[in-house]
Amino acid sequence: MSEDGGGVPTPLILDVSVLIEIARGDTDIMTLIQDYDAAGQPMVVPALAVTAASIDIHNEEAADLLGGLELFEHIEIAPLHGVEQALALAAVMARTGLEPWDAHVAAIADAAVCPILTLDAAKWRQHSEDLDDRLYIVEIADPDEEG
Repeated sequence: MSEDGGGVPTPLILDVSVLIEIARGDTDIMTLIQDYDAAGQPMVVPALAVTAASIDIHNEEAADLLGGLELFEHIEIAPLHGVEQALALAAVMARTGLEPWDAHVAAIADAAVCPILTLDAAKWRQHSEDLDDRLYIVEIADPDEEG
């Protein structure tokens, strides 16, 4: 139970698209994550997704921004731990064709039945049918897009 007597919110799994924007220093995304943390919203950051964001934006500032995620009270970094998780990751990769970092996001979301926070819902909808259970997706709307 939370301090206000309500239940603990379902964790959000941050995907590579969100982490890349954090690594780029996107203030809108960073503010959203800070607001979620301040509101007590649990978030999970797959370690392999951090790897992908670091590959995409490879500089010291990006490393500092991504490393700063560990400082948030309501963010948990999810490592790939043990043979069982490695095999589960391989199974998701084989079924979906996703890259390891995206498969790590999908594997956590599938196992924990938690929504994926993303900027690209279409990608996740495409691969959702390849898994035992459908993936739940929360897409961050781009305020610059019309419609």
